[in-house]
Amino acid sequence: MVPPEMAAIPPSQTKVWQMWQGRHTFCCDGRIMVGPDINVTIFAAVLTTGVCVSFWIFVCPSLHPAVLVGGVALYAATIAFMTLTATIDPGIVPRNLHMDDAEAAANVSVQRSVDVNGVTVPLKWCHTCRIWRPPRASHCTECNVCVERFDHHCPWMGQCIGRRNYRFFIGFVTSVCLLCAYTAGFSLYVFVEVLMSLHARLQVDVLVKGFEHSPGSGTLVAFPCLILLCVGPLACYHCALISENKTTNEEIKSPYGGRNPFQRGCRRNCQEACCSALDSSRIHPRSLAEELGPWQSDGFTDGTSDALTGNGAISSEGFEHEDAVLVDSFPSGRDGHFPSHLPSHLPPAEGEQPNGTAPVQQA
Repeated sequence: MVPPEMAAIPPSQTKVWQMWQGRHTFCCDGRIMVGPDINVTIFAAVLTTGVCVSFWIFVCPSLHPAVLVGGVALYAATIAFMTLTATIDPGIVPRNLHMDDAEAAANVSVQRSVDVNGVTVPLKWCHTCRIWRPPRASHCTECNVCVERFDHHCPWMGQCIGRRNYRFFIGFVTSVCLLCAYTAGFSLYVFVEVLMSLHARLQVDVLVKGFEHSPGSGTLVAFPCLILLCVGPLACYHCALISENKTTNEEIKSPYGGRNPFQRGCRRNCQEACCSALDSSRIHPRSLAEELGPWQSDGFTDGTSDALTGNGAISSEGFEHEDAVLVDSFPSGRDGHFPSHLPSHLPPAEGEQPNGTAPVQQA
């Protein structure tokens, strides 16, 4: 649906971001995309900045200048990872804008599957996007888009966490933990020095006088520790998921039973999650919608008949893999996601009409 303010733009000049059906907000003529919870992200950035500035003002003057440099570096890394996580395309799968209702309804009753490392993974039909979701993809109700390797929707980032921004999310969580530990540790050092300079009979009196003499360092011990208690377990949880090549969504739903078809060993799982090449985005917000056709993306082309079998399952024949052990059904597929040239909708299975109905028997 085209927003009312864009209705006056000729269709030939309408860009993808101007007719976007997700709940994202675009800025700078489609150059920047943020999620529906961007205000929470801004609040988190302001809170982080406030804590760090307080640390620089009230604690760092009592310490070596190198402590200030380290604090600024950690703050810069945290804000950088936050910005990347919140503004990069998480791996959105373009929706089919021109499928009619009859064909979409017919796909509901059709079953498709893909073989990933010997495990049959069913493909799910998305009623909203009108596509067959790639393995590990899911539809985010908050953003109203399908996302590859969907992990979860993070309200603090205002964005889905998926294939393309997961590494930046992990960087953000890690940098927050380091920043909190760094801030609380040096603040505690300064606060203890203040306490040791005081003379009181009771320990409670010492703490009260310590806060009176150095309220900044005392507060900067408690507040970062509270944040660390929340973010620290989250970081450990995602480290465990990375080592097993799982997503939060898969950990909760257990869609593959007892065997994880994407498990490649701890070292290779970590390499895939954090160090693999970043896939190109399949959405092109600044491109003319008329040029891209029904997919809101120029990443899909025809000529995939060799990659698809007639029985409703995707074949891996004819595809080359980086690792011969893998039998993923997609050419780019360390974890079975759709390559750029494979459409998100599949051709009819053998004996099935294009609209999903059974063939007409000839007399």
